[in-house]
Amino acid sequence: MKIGIINNKGGVLKTTLATNLAASLSLDDKKVVIVDLDGQGNVIATFGKKPDDLEYAIMDFLKGECTLDQTIIKQYPNIHIIPGNDELNYFDFMLNSGKINQSSLKILINKLNQVYDYVIIDTPPAMSVVVATTLSIIDVAIIPFEPDQYAILGLKRIANAAKEFKEKNNPNMKIIAVPTKVNSRVTIHREIIEKSIRPKLSQQGVYVTKNHISSSTKSTSSVGYERVPIVFSVVKSKYQEEYHNLKSEIINYVINGNKVING
Repeated sequence: MKIGIINNKGGVLKTTLATNLAASLSLDDKKVVIVDLDGQGNVIATFGKKPDDLEYAIMDFLKGECTLDQTIIKQYPNIHIIPGNDELNYFDFMLNSGKINQSSLKILINKLNQVYDYVIIDTPPAMSVVVATTLSIIDVAIIPFEPDQYAILGLKRIANAAKEFKEKNNPNMKIIAVPTKVNSRVTIHREIIEKSIRPKLSQQGVYVTKNHISSSTKSTSSVGYERVPIVFSVVKSKYQEEYHNLKSEIINYVINGNKVING
């Protein structure tokens, strides 16, 4: 299954969601590869490595300068990573200059899908060629969003863009919106999700998860001190359970059409 984490706004926990979803799936004995298409290279940084210190990253493969095996980092037996670095910021330029081609990325993702149970793609916070290519080939588009008045317009735009790609290029793609940075004690957060976002996106065929990711510094701490996503942290917390429950809801909705609310 090919899953893309999409939003043209930064700071909505895209990479945090991608890495923790991968971690939770790996604990189900699923083989997962994370493809980092964001020039910040935060996926590999989550696991304590610096993108600039890597010998090869995804752009080296797309340019034909290394093999796929040389690009893949086998972080854990069930979690492999194809890292990104700042060279991804020049993807569009290299595409226009003929140094890479769009079909190479599609071929790569589809090839990985034959080997792994899940291909999770972390995308940059922009509606770029990279994101458009991702939307054209994934099975599931996950849109993390903050329940913030200022974020609603941006959420609607990215949801509309995903819906347009679905209608024109990828009719079987499912679109799922995931609330992040939620403070359950803040009434406005609940009202924005239940009274504004859920009914409006549902009319567009976008599923909004019942489970959410809470606002917390725990993920930052696990990455900063332990060099792992919070799901792998030795410090047990409710936030780990949030990702497990969210994973169950997403996978069950995609596969069975079921809405699993409590894991």
